[in-house]
Amino acid sequence: MNYFLLLVAYLAPSCGAFTSIRLPAPSSLSNSHGETSSSHHKERYTSVNTRLNVAKDIDDSPDAAEFLQLSSSDLSRLAAVRDRRLEMPILILEPLLPGQRLQFGSPDPKFAKLIAHSLSSGSGEIGMLGLNPHTNRPLNMGVTVQITPSSVRNADGMLSVDVVGKNQFEVEGEPWMDDTDSFYIADVEMVADGSNEVEDGPEQIVQASTLSAAVPRLMESWMEWMIQSGVTGRSGIEAVMKKLGPMPDNVGDRAIWIASLLNPVPAYETTVCLEIRPALLACKTDLERINLTVIALQSSIDHISGKRRLF
Repeated sequence: MNYFLLLVAYLAPSCGAFTSIRLPAPSSLSNSHGETSSSHHKERYTSVNTRLNVAKDIDDSPDAAEFLQLSSSDLSRLAAVRDRRLEMPILILEPLLPGQRLQFGSPDPKFAKLIAHSLSSGSGEIGMLGLNPHTNRPLNMGVTVQITPSSVRNADGMLSVDVVGKNQFEVEGEPWMDDTDSFYIADVEMVADGSNEVEDGPEQIVQASTLSAAVPRLMESWMEWMIQSGVTGRSGIEAVMKKLGPMPDNVGDRAIWIASLLNPVPAYETTVCLEIRPALLACKTDLERINLTVIALQSSIDHISGKRRLF
């Protein structure tokens, strides 16, 4: 099987995996609705009332409205949607995956304002986005990172932070600049615990489990070729694995773990796989995730061994 062609097909722009967002000019404080203040965003997601007004026919006058009583399960679902939608600052830097660690910094005063804003907020979260490999525009899928006082360093005017990818999210709408024109803010919807956005059926669950079961054997082969080819020593691989922890049993988490080994942060001195993290973040089901990463793992083995070069 030509895993190279399978991987290229998976990462092609026509597959629909890559969706970009458009950023307004930094000099403009307008949001996507043309308003010059972001205050309206703070009230977009308010508490859900126990009753919703539903217009009767086409008459939208207050007197023509009637009330729809919601069940407790309806309220729970609406509350879950509300809780997943947040407003947070975003940073375009790296297509980080959950569990990947990144150190970055800048002497720019605007970066200092971003960090100060995060530290003063309740959650301390920043949304981390990578770039679309085909258009070089920001992706609409990313992960949150948490800024804490202990994660911030200031050495001779160079502010830096050490963060770990946490929860996946999707940008909703168009970001806007903060009031100081220093950084972008966006409405985001959290992907709860990296769970499926589209449920796998029984057949898909079996397929995903079968692919996942093949991973340990493939990983052993990959590690042997990494060492044998001189890309890195066993200690180098073990250092990356130590950061990531043991291989998870959960199919979706295992896929993320594989991708974090193939596209680590920092990267290997020699590239051993195409960049698959943006496509992985865009996957909707565990079957898509594990299928992508198994194909990438096998193609990496073929590349390192010289059987079929990726580049």
